Amino acid sequence: MPTGKLREERSLNHHAENEKLLEGFLRDIEVKGRSRHTVTAYRESIADFLDFTLGLSMADVSHHEITEWLHFLNTKNVKKATVGRHLYALRVFFRFVVFEGLRQDSPAELIQGPRTSRPLPHWLSVAEMRKLLAAADNLRDHTLIAFMWDTGCRVSEVVGARIENIEWNVGTIKVLGKGNKERLAPIGGRTLDCLQNYLGERKSGPVFVSEESGFGPNIQQGGVSRDRWGTWRGYWRETDETGKRRMLSVRLGDYELRTKEQAQAALTTHLDGKSIAHPHAGIRQPRNRQTPLDARSVSRILRTLGVKAEISQKVTPHMLRHSFATHLLEGGADLRAIQELLGHSSIITTQIYTHCSSVHLRGALEKAHPSWQEKNHEEK
Repeated sequence: MPTGKLREERSLNHHAENEKLLEGFLRDIEVKGRSRHTVTAYRESIADFLDFTLGLSMADVSHHEITEWLHFLNTKNVKKATVGRHLYALRVFFRFVVFEGLRQDSPAELIQGPRTSRPLPHWLSVAEMRKLLAAADNLRDHTLIAFMWDTGCRVSEVVGARIENIEWNVGTIKVLGKGNKERLAPIGGRTLDCLQNYLGERKSGPVFVSEESGFGPNIQQGGVSRDRWGTWRGYWRETDETGKRRMLSVRLGDYELRTKEQAQAALTTHLDGKSIAHPHAGIRQPRNRQTPLDARSVSRILRTLGVKAEISQKVTPHMLRHSFATHLLEGGADLRAIQELLGHSSIITTQIYTHCSSVHLRGALEKAHPSWQEKNHEEK
């Protein structure tokens, strides 16, 4: 698509130059501590803009090209929040262009982003959190949920948590948050007990490890699928006697397995029996016990346990972080303290949790406001 009205003195043959500039920008933000996901997102946003401008030099770009690009995104029904993120990435990019001395000012600063209403966070009640804990049928998952509820850590901080960073005497753990910022997250005594029971003799490495860690045959939990004849089959990978990984399958049943969850349970039962009867089970060679749990596995665990606990919402890792902050606020914690515990750089981000329930707000009024206190006294 041709970009705005090109002045005669502007040319469209700067593809290589722009690509080199983009790579330099990405290296710069990576050195400054931006996460891999941020670097990837910035690359996609800026590369899309460069394609739209058809090789126009970044020194010649005006706010007209940026406006037309944003309008083009709108015609493709891109969400307002996504358009806003694209524009923010472009602003950061043009600050780099100015820093490199290729132009005097940034055309992106003249563009106002789309107005978006920030959705309120979804959280679980205390009763729902207890149901989620009760639904965990193994020590690792129970400890994982307790840890996330106790600390309010992001999922990236949870999977990156290390045993050697736990201060058992004071009940804290050092975690690495956004922008490579370290902070201390307090851990309650009950959760510390869970952690000690779960970790056993492990003294270093990732706190939460994958299901493959341990002894016995290297069996990886697989998946299930149903063919067009209604037959459920299970699939998994395991290591044979030569050390090679291979895909195996088993017929689980037909219409007696009415749901996917029942088929998955049948596969789990099959694999549990296989781990005992496996011809190489007697060798009991230790595998790598240090394979950390990844973010996708944490999401799967919480989603599965949420269904098991009959929670109406889809349970996500960030929902537990929202629950942590909301329960603190409802308990009377100071917003500044919650900001520190969550690792927010600005209290503006933390203020979203003032959505607190009307019941809590009414209770605060009845406790603190003289007019409400007088009313309650009269009613009594």
